[in-house]
Amino acid sequence: MRMNYRNAGQLVTCLVACMNIGFVQAAVPEVSRPVRISFINSSDSDFIAAVYGQALKQAGYEVKYVTVDSAAQYTAVQTGDIDVTLGAWQTTGVEMTKAAIASGKVNNYGPTGVKVTEGWWYPEYLKQFCPELPAFEALKQPKCAEALATADTKPKARFVDAPADWGSRSDVRITTYQLPFNVINSGSPSALLATFQGAIDRKQPILGWMFTPNWFTEKNPGEFVQFPDTRLEVDVLKLGNKQAFASIPVAEKILQRFTLNKESVATAMDMIDNDGSSPENEADEWIASHKDVVQGWSK
Repeated sequence: MRMNYRNAGQLVTCLVACMNIGFVQAAVPEVSRPVRISFINSSDSDFIAAVYGQALKQAGYEVKYVTVDSAAQYTAVQTGDIDVTLGAWQTTGVEMTKAAIASGKVNNYGPTGVKVTEGWWYPEYLKQFCPELPAFEALKQPKCAEALATADTKPKARFVDAPADWGSRSDVRITTYQLPFNVINSGSPSALLATFQGAIDRKQPILGWMFTPNWFTEKNPGEFVQFPDTRLEVDVLKLGNKQAFASIPVAEKILQRFTLNKESVATAMDMIDNDGSSPENEADEWIASHKDVVQGWSK
């Protein structure tokens, strides 16, 4: 259809308007369904995921947080039950990450920027009973094992483990290094921290699974036991379903550029675990304080 313009100014006005309309349309999310992001009921990982999710909401996407087991998220991102996980810890999750990528259905979008450590942790005062710590050989000493034994584990010592779905492989470590321990799994991350805090408040000997960044380890002096296979400051990766992200390139760009630091995670965890906040609320607070950073993710 032929259009007539009375003057050049009118033509310029129309062109500018058309360009603006095209820009807005290009910024509209490419699909109507929500982007599905994994939550694993752990405040650290869920906060990282929520920062990405809330950033997508600001970009105009609908977002759905899907609660799955920590181990199950690696399978779920392959099958397409979730679109993305930002909690692929390269400690307990390294083999599951490799399997997900080897499936050919998952892209590795790189580190989140958060460096984590997981492993066997003890409060500083345990050295009274196990003076050779942090060397793992200290755990073999009769005085050390006796101090860590409970009525349920005697004559062996108690190891307070992570929730079973985290895949800590503590039982393998016990077998490998011939340690006199029984594993007692925690029902949840909060239960794990509560068990530790209760023992610390009473100055009782305790050893168990711990992770950083974490408000708990910042408030309670302690160390990780040093095993030959101990790995400190390990990456957390972003894994996305290839088919899902092929249809949402703006969300993919934000995921590629997304980055946080462990100090932000520890601060948010404290608010979630101890002040009754939520991952979404803490993510919104973080985004409000880092507007330029978040805007840069989508440019």
